[in-house]
Amino acid sequence: MQIVHLYKSLIDDVVAWGGSASLLHVHVGMAIYLAVLMAVRQRRAGMIALQVVLAAELGNEVMDWLNASPDWTWSDTVSDFALTLLWPVATTAVLAWRRRRWRTSVAIMARSGAIPLPAKRHVPIAIT
Repeated sequence: MQIVHLYKSLIDDVVAWGGSASLLHVHVGMAIYLAVLMAVRQRRAGMIALQVVLAAELGNEVMDWLNASPDWTWSDTVSDFALTLLWPVATTAVLAWRRRRWRTSVAIMARSGAIPLPAKRHVPIAIT
């Protein structure tokens, strides 16, 4: 339980220094998302980064629950999840939509003959 109290005091110091706890959820969620995107250089990096943000927020909420179990409320937890995951989910959705749209346009161009296909007749896939 000492770790929980240490974590809570550290978070309280960050909130005192940085301002609103709600705003910090938004910023930290997006910062974690972008850091993981830069670290993981794969096509599915957006989903991996989103999972890391979700895991970090779950860990944060468990620590909040352990520290303040009588004062803990579902509304605070749901609000924290929504604020933390809002922009990472939106960014992942846009990236997936653009990737799907790009694949569709490449497939249409390949069928029309504008892009020569290799001998295997596979449509090229984006490498992001």
